Amino acid sequence: MKEHAHEYVDFRYYTPSEFEKLGGLWPIRSGNNVAKANYAIGTRMIECYSIHFVLNGSVDFTFEEGKERLRKGDLFCLYPGRKHSYQVAEYTTHSPLRMCWLAFDGPQAFHLLERIGLTEGRPYLHGKASAEVHDLVQQIFGWMADEGAELQLQQALYQLFAMLSLPPNEGQKKTVDWLKKCEDYISSHYMEPISVSDVAEIAGVHRSHLYMEFTRSYGMGPKHYLIQKRMEKASELLLQATLTVTEIALSLGYADVYAFSRAFYNFYSISPSNYRLQHHSSQ
Repeated sequence: MKEHAHEYVDFRYYTPSEFEKLGGLWPIRSGNNVAKANYAIGTRMIECYSIHFVLNGSVDFTFEEGKERLRKGDLFCLYPGRKHSYQVAEYTTHSPLRMCWLAFDGPQAFHLLERIGLTEGRPYLHGKASAEVHDLVQQIFGWMADEGAELQLQQALYQLFAMLSLPPNEGQKKTVDWLKKCEDYISSHYMEPISVSDVAEIAGVHRSHLYMEFTRSYGMGPKHYLIQKRMEKASELLLQATLTVTEIALSLGYADVYAFSRAFYNFYSISPSNYRLQHHSSQ
C-alpha cells in the first residue's frame, strides 16, 4: 500500500471494453485502505456507484438524507450525483479503520442495489461484509489487472450481488454446505490423483477462499487434509505387508514411488520402507 496524508491505500482503475458495456454491469475501480486518525473524505459526489465494505474499525457515513455509524461487517454505497462524506470514527492505533471498495456502473446497477436492500434514502447495510464477500472483492481487484479476464469479472460481479442478496444466515449455511462437499470429495477420492485445484473447482470457489474457510473450519488447509488422508491409508497398507511400496504409491494416486516416499517422509519423518521394518521388528 502507498502512504498518503490520511491513509495507506492500494487502488486499481479499470476501463471497461465495448463488449462489457453491452452487458448490464461493469467495474470502474477498486481498492483497499487503512485509515489514519485524520481520515476524512468529502463532502463530494462521484460519477458512478461504489460499495464500501468496512473490514475493521468504524466510520461515520453522511449522505443527503442522514448519517450512520458503520462498523466491521457493514457496508455503504455511494450513488452517482449524490453528495456524501465519510470519516474515521472511534480511531485506535491497534484497531484502525480498514475498508475495501468496488465502484461500478451499468443499466442494471441501480436495480441490483435495490435487490440487496440499498436505496438512495438508506444507502447502507449492516452485517453484510462477510469474509466470503471480502475474498470475492479481492478476486475482482486482481482480475481488474488482467486484460483477458472480462468474463471472469462479469461472473464475479453478479456473484457478489448474489452473495449480498442472501439472508443473514444463508451465507454461513452456504459456506458450511460447500465445505462439507469438499470434505466428502477428498474422503471419497483421496486415493486418486486429485489436487486442491480439483477440490476448489468442485466447490465453485477460488483456491485462496477455499484455503481460508477450510482452515478456519478444520484447523488445516485442504492440501494438508488430503495428504493426511493419504498418509493414514499409506501407514495402514504398509502394515498389511501385502503390497510393495511402489504398489502403495500408485494405489494412492502418486505418479511414482519417489514422490510418495518424499511425501511419506515429510509427514512421518521416516521412509515407508523403514516404517514397515520398524513395525514388523516390534512385533
